Amino acid sequence: MRTVLVLGSTGSLGSCVLEVLRQHGYKIRATARTPLKAEQLKPWAHEVVVCDPTKAETLPPALVQGVDYIISALGKSLRLTDRSRTSFHEVDFKGNLNVLRLAQQHAPHLQKFVYVGAFSGEECPHVAYFRAHEDFAQALRQSGFAFSIIKPPALFSAFLDLLPRARDGKLSSLGDGDTITNPIHEQEVAEVCVQALTQPGNDTLELGGPVAYTRLELIQLLGKAVGKKHVIPSMPYWLVQAFLPLLRLFNRSWYEKVAFFVEVTKTDCVAPVKGRLRLEDYLAQHV
Repeated sequence: MRTVLVLGSTGSLGSCVLEVLRQHGYKIRATARTPLKAEQLKPWAHEVVVCDPTKAETLPPALVQGVDYIISALGKSLRLTDRSRTSFHEVDFKGNLNVLRLAQQHAPHLQKFVYVGAFSGEECPHVAYFRAHEDFAQALRQSGFAFSIIKPPALFSAFLDLLPRARDGKLSSLGDGDTITNPIHEQEVAEVCVQALTQPGNDTLELGGPVAYTRLELIQLLGKAVGKKHVIPSMPYWLVQAFLPLLRLFNRSWYEKVAFFVEVTKTDCVAPVKGRLRLEDYLAQHV
């Protein structure tokens, strides 16, 4: 039985990866930052290692020893309600890099490292979220391991965090809301990650859902899902960008997240269509 180490296994995408791996008969080793989260993972993983990937000193060699593959969905949460003060560099880059370096030392026969990166990240090196993803992707390419880098534009689960604000009628649009994107179900991304384990060679896979929505349509979908129909206010970009330097002084974590949201709403983010499931149906199932 092949063993897969899963990073970021407590997140929405990570939990889907665990499910798909079990369906395919893999032995699963997962990481958790606290004993409580480790207990929550035990029904889904054969082994759970309590450690913090952002702190190299907490990573035991046994974490990677005997592992055939690694799948990383490790990344800092984009939720504005997340109170952690860590940066995208610390989690998305440094956390993944620490595990990669550990594998180079103690798992030289690792067959493949599958990493979930950021779609179009190479075009936005000035944004901390994208830079962290791209810096690690570059380190992975140079690691000597076989790799696959999976790049979705957005996951359906990201929109669940906005449902409470939609219920309260507090969602607004940045700018005109006319740029488009095609988010994809995290289950479909998980399936691609697991399929990539046994695909020969190195590759970068961009994958999106079957429907491209404008940013305004996405907000309207959230309102419809919770039974709210109201005028959606528009917030001008100049106002948000004028506020960003002050936010950076007050809370670096929030600053990086808001800067990310500003960037992605200014440009189209449409990946090649690989998914089949629609966001409307997903929201209907979760409300």
